[in-house]
Amino acid sequence: MKKNRIIFLLALVIIFCCYNTSYASDNKTILILADELSLKDIEWIFGKDDFGIGFMNIKTRKPYGAESLYFSINTGRKVGVESENYKGLYKDPKGTIHIAGFEEMLEDLSNRNSNVKIDILGEKLKGKGISYIGDNSSAIVAADGEGNIKSGEIQIQYDIRWLEEKSKAHISKSNILVLPYDIEGMDYRKEILKQYIKFFREYNIIIIPRNVSEDMKHILNKNLTPILYVSGNNSGLLTSSSTKREGFITIEDIYVDLLHINNMDAPKAIGNPIKIIPKDNPLKHGEELFKMTINLIWITGIFHGLVYFMQAYMAYYIYKNRWDKLQDINIYNSFVIVNIFISLLMGLSSLHINIFLYLFINLLATYIITVYMEDKDVNTIGLFSTLTYGIILLGIFFYPKLIYNSYIGFNNLFYGARFYGFNNGIMGVLLVTSVISYYFIKEFMPNRVVEGMTYILFFLLNMVALSAKYGANTGGFITAVALFLIVIYVNLLDKNLNIYNVIILILIGILIFGINMYFDYYSGDKSHAISFLLRIKTFGFTEFKNMFKVKARELLKLTLIPPFIIVIPCQIYILKRLWNEKDSILSREGYTIILTSIIGFLLYDTGMITFIYMNHYLISLLIYDRKNKAL
Repeated sequence: MKKNRIIFLLALVIIFCCYNTSYASDNKTILILADELSLKDIEWIFGKDDFGIGFMNIKTRKPYGAESLYFSINTGRKVGVESENYKGLYKDPKGTIHIAGFEEMLEDLSNRNSNVKIDILGEKLKGKGISYIGDNSSAIVAADGEGNIKSGEIQIQYDIRWLEEKSKAHISKSNILVLPYDIEGMDYRKEILKQYIKFFREYNIIIIPRNVSEDMKHILNKNLTPILYVSGNNSGLLTSSSTKREGFITIEDIYVDLLHINNMDAPKAIGNPIKIIPKDNPLKHGEELFKMTINLIWITGIFHGLVYFMQAYMAYYIYKNRWDKLQDINIYNSFVIVNIFISLLMGLSSLHINIFLYLFINLLATYIITVYMEDKDVNTIGLFSTLTYGIILLGIFFYPKLIYNSYIGFNNLFYGARFYGFNNGIMGVLLVTSVISYYFIKEFMPNRVVEGMTYILFFLLNMVALSAKYGANTGGFITAVALFLIVIYVNLLDKNLNIYNVIILILIGILIFGINMYFDYYSGDKSHAISFLLRIKTFGFTEFKNMFKVKARELLKLTLIPPFIIVIPCQIYILKRLWNEKDSILSREGYTIILTSIIGFLLYDTGMITFIYMNHYLISLLIYDRKNKAL
């Protein structure tokens, strides 16, 4: 009996020890910083092994460079530093690695972005242990607040035995190992990396390239590069709450994920932990995702260009007083508006994988519908604004991919400013079609009570669609609130704008915005807006000032370059020539659209896109009205 008890106790000890070993292994991470990595390299290195693949935009703040990327990982936010301040690595007799020039880089960083020092990853993970093997500025990722790393090597040998031996030695006394690895297109280095990953598969391994490989460079892609994640037998596409998109994460997520693996919270961080969505053959999914993204940006460029060209075309003929061209211009405007609806409808498909097939079906369907509507003398502007408004709401509430896979709702993942929610193009289309839809169906309503309930419903739906839970476009939400207040003013107050009514409208707007932020704050998945407000609370008004400066600079820069510097004046000129105050219905509709488009323009760095699309619909409406009166 005693012997059985001893055996039982020994078994418990063995199980307990094995459990602890497994748990510690799960907490250990090797962060490999490659020079570059193509999809072909990934196939060579991983073959049919289980791994997670995604894409990350490595663009940082200016000045661009490897040091800016490394500091962005180490601070959990996109920053920029002067590369020339990095002076090299040296090791003291105790084995501590020091980064020469780190203090100067940190000071430069602090001058550009206040309060960054408090968020340094190496400082937070000091107690857990963080080590480094390498010979370049990638050591910044592992450094503490003084530019020191407790253990590691300041050289690297591309020899599998040397790498395995040194890595085992340092990972045994730390939870994170940072390893720069330059493939330089050499097959034997790919093979070494393949063997290295197989040897250390019991740990979490994250591979981040610091450059876009030549195979994946594109006229439109200078920043999007694949990122790999090895975590046990998990296989699929990477994602995070920062992107809410299958196959995409952000630089800021690396910081949070490394803390998360080590059971540490990051309440002030911008990023979120990385997840792997299970998929068979993840490399195939990654290749298709990259190709579709490239195709979508081409499609977006083509159709946005078509819309912008139309503004200059109309302005030219109106300037020449060629009113005989109104019929043609009306057809072209109808074509664009029908095309926006068709593009959204095609978001339900995967036709974007073949750009030529997509363009053929899109343009043919748009042409047939436009010609048919013209022959039947249907109000294409009103009808397709209503259909477009409906399909946008269906998409955002039930199937967001419908919006993301359309040129009007596509978020430029190569630019990397927005990954999910409404961009400023779809936001503008949503708002303007809600206004036109209301006036289009108004004539079918039996009485003023139904009219009032309908427009309140429409403009409340706008705010819900653009709220943090759905569209996640804070500037768009504020614009939707402004539209709601403008509608109340135009339709209920009958333009009776006294101080009392102004105060009431402002208080209503503040209340609605506060309710949105309240639900955002207490949601399990906070938006960027509430995270931004929390950072303002933590870091002070400087955080707001820095963000305002960046956004204002971008708005000014983009507005003053082609095509926007051409398109916006053309639209203003067209509106000036077409506007007719005598038509009270169009006057109310027009005032509502113009005021809302100006607010949308001012609230975001790409607000000019909101302005252009909203006023394209208004101009189309005015030309349609003028054409009918001329007949």
